Amino acid sequence: MRPSDRVTLEDVARAAGVSRATASRVVRGDTGVTAKKTKAVQAAVASLGYIPNSAARALVSRRTGTVAVVIPEPDQMIFSDPFLTQTVQEISRDLDEADIQLVMVFGDQSGHGRRAAKYLRNGSVDGAIVISHHRFSGQVEAIMSVQIPVVFIGRPVAQASPNSWVDLDNVSAGRLAAERLLECGARRPAIITGSLDMVAAHDRLRGFREVLGRVGIDPVLLEGAFTAESGRAAGEALAPRIESGEIDGVFASSDLMALAALEAWRDRGLRVPDDVRLVSCDNGPEAAAANPPLTSVDNPTDILGRAATDMLRAILDETWDGQPVLVPARLLVRQSC
Repeated sequence: MRPSDRVTLEDVARAAGVSRATASRVVRGDTGVTAKKTKAVQAAVASLGYIPNSAARALVSRRTGTVAVVIPEPDQMIFSDPFLTQTVQEISRDLDEADIQLVMVFGDQSGHGRRAAKYLRNGSVDGAIVISHHRFSGQVEAIMSVQIPVVFIGRPVAQASPNSWVDLDNVSAGRLAAERLLECGARRPAIITGSLDMVAAHDRLRGFREVLGRVGIDPVLLEGAFTAESGRAAGEALAPRIESGEIDGVFASSDLMALAALEAWRDRGLRVPDDVRLVSCDNGPEAAAANPPLTSVDNPTDILGRAATDMLRAILDETWDGQPVLVPARLLVRQSC
């Protein structure tokens, strides 16, 4: 065979001593081929330098080899929130290992997800992973209407909520934060929540209140937005009450908000944990590097990203067991509380 000739599947089958159908099954990764024949085909592929015709394969399988990651957040938050960027990086790595292309879709909030849904319907992608969705009326429903597999990172709430989601056990995260503050002696705690139209923020608040309610404590609540700006604003609002002794412990529902609040308190001469104990959630690298290092509930982007890509691939391959994935919460204790 001349080097300029394109190697075909028939060439591979001939070299391996198998039928074309068997060679095709091995190249596609199908099961049901003996180990001996699989090895022979793989050796022929390597020696001949065979490259599968992805366009032809797509026509047969109706797969594009592309997955969308949808983030219904403002652009500035997508690129400044460590949780979002780390989760996308993990998904990208996992899809790359499977030779699947990732495309980003920035979902519109004003249109309740309709623009993103319109794109997902056009046949450009095989499936979608949605991160950081809100409980806007119709947002989840719009995305679920696209008739392609969709996996949510974050438990969705809709009229007919799907089971295709992975999430941290956020209720337990709130419980762990409350328990730690109580263990450290806090008796007048506050919570800086994320946006309460997000399930994660609502669940962390629920777990926090549940533990404190058992000992007759009703925490002070300030609603943030999972942003540094909202964390600093909440920190500044709490500062006079910390100075007066009215507040002695704070659970900030994300590292980003906790770090911003910490900076606001430092500017006022308030010290953590001497003047106020602080617990956060996410356990990103910034939490461990803070001064003082933050006690934080782990929100493992590697586990969530891998679980979401595995679930989506299982749905596409029709091997999914139909069950969501709930990741147990774990508290990393450091100097802030």
